[in-house]
Amino acid sequence: MKDRIPAEFRPGMQGLDKVLGKLESEIMEIVWRKGCQVSIRDIYAEIQANRKIAYTTVMTVMGRLAAKNLLQKWPVGNTYYFLPAVTRDEFTRSVVGKVMDSLLDDFADATLAHFVQRVQKDDRETIRKLEEMLAAHKEDLQKEGNPDATD
Repeated sequence: MKDRIPAEFRPGMQGLDKVLGKLESEIMEIVWRKGCQVSIRDIYAEIQANRKIAYTTVMTVMGRLAAKNLLQKWPVGNTYYFLPAVTRDEFTRSVVGKVMDSLLDDFADATLAHFVQRVQKDDRETIRKLEEMLAAHKEDLQKEGNPDATD
């Protein structure tokens, strides 16, 4: 999955634009929403309905998404068809994992402190989920015989 995670993270952007270009994000959202094989023309028609764009621009960006292993691409006659190579959820988890790993590698204390501050005292549901995740992780470590899992 690592080869499907873009290298650049732009925290000031919204949604997928944090890790993909604006048109890349738009195309991926359409492909995921459709949930079936699509052609460049299918995606072009949907984008063209909202704004003016060149067919060749959509074609180029979809080719780049295939090169990034986000889309699977295959020819049928003179038409290329595409499917997502990864679900939106898998992509999101991968991006979050990469960003968090990078932050923890370089700024572990600050990252954890911010995370704890972000989970508000009145956010009982998030705290409950976090406690369940930590308990499950601790249990897994104990099953593996890890001596650090007894705390």
